[in-house]
Amino acid sequence: MYQPVLPGLPIASRREVLSQFWSIDSLANGRSNIFEDDVYFDYFEAQCRLARQYDHPEIRICTQRNICDIVCRLKAGEGRETIKASLSLKSNSMDENEEFLNNVIDLTVRLWLMVHVGNVQRGVTGQTALSWREGCLKDCVAAHFQHQRVLTDLVKFEKVFNARNIERIAGVTIRWTPNLVDHLKFIEDGKKPVLNIFHYAAFLNYHRDGDFFPSGFIDETLRTLKLLLPTHDRDSRKWFQKQQTKLKLDPTAINCGQLKLEERQIDHFNFWHDRLVVLKQFFDDSSPRTIKQWWFDDRKRVQWFWVAILLVVLTILFGFIQCIEGGWQIWKAYHP
Repeated sequence: MYQPVLPGLPIASRREVLSQFWSIDSLANGRSNIFEDDVYFDYFEAQCRLARQYDHPEIRICTQRNICDIVCRLKAGEGRETIKASLSLKSNSMDENEEFLNNVIDLTVRLWLMVHVGNVQRGVTGQTALSWREGCLKDCVAAHFQHQRVLTDLVKFEKVFNARNIERIAGVTIRWTPNLVDHLKFIEDGKKPVLNIFHYAAFLNYHRDGDFFPSGFIDETLRTLKLLLPTHDRDSRKWFQKQQTKLKLDPTAINCGQLKLEERQIDHFNFWHDRLVVLKQFFDDSSPRTIKQWWFDDRKRVQWFWVAILLVVLTILFGFIQCIEGGWQIWKAYHP
């Protein structure tokens, strides 16, 4: 009997996923509510429901057993064709149904790496797909997530540069994405610019001790969350908690910490270097277009100080003029 992946994944199945995917023994944690706030498994179940719609109607391929087996084979460096051949033998010679085999392999990659592969039309539209049709998946991932240091602009990330202010001051829509490929992708070609942020911090921590992603990639991605969602910034925390309640985001994203002064330099970022440079340039060049944006914009405190001084002087001047005008009118009233 096959074991289909069902909605409401049982705790035992979740523990097996952690063990097979990342060699994590959740029982050693000693917490009964270890999965209570883990939105990764919400993503896991949603992806499985979607994949089952395209599964073989008679011989189910999208099972947890097959998914865990594919992860082991991907870790061993097996290519797509080798994995398909193995699945075909296990599924009573399904060579004529290659589409179903590709479906479960693509599903496994999305679950294990949270990287969108496969036909975008089957998933949530608007996500960028990583093209992997042959060869070792690890080499494909390394080729995509490599150092991006084409832009040479020197930028410094002030404390005001965070996701909350990017939305409120620069008028950027924050889109929370489950696709690691789209993290920090900035889209400016629509009516309103959009910034994609990958918020699954717990998932990133699962991969910290692994070696499938390029060395340093996971830690740097977590640092981008520290930059955009600083833990000790009260306003950022309140803003994120509202987003988290409404959209069911990973609550640990706001608990990653925050960067020290020396860590807020662009030279400390390699994989996300160019995307951060583009985003920071847009933030610095953006001018408030609404009264609300003007009110929240405190990037140029010196200018605001002189504007305030000017307003005070003008207020006193106009008040003085009104006093003189009022006195003149009273004098004219008694001396027509």
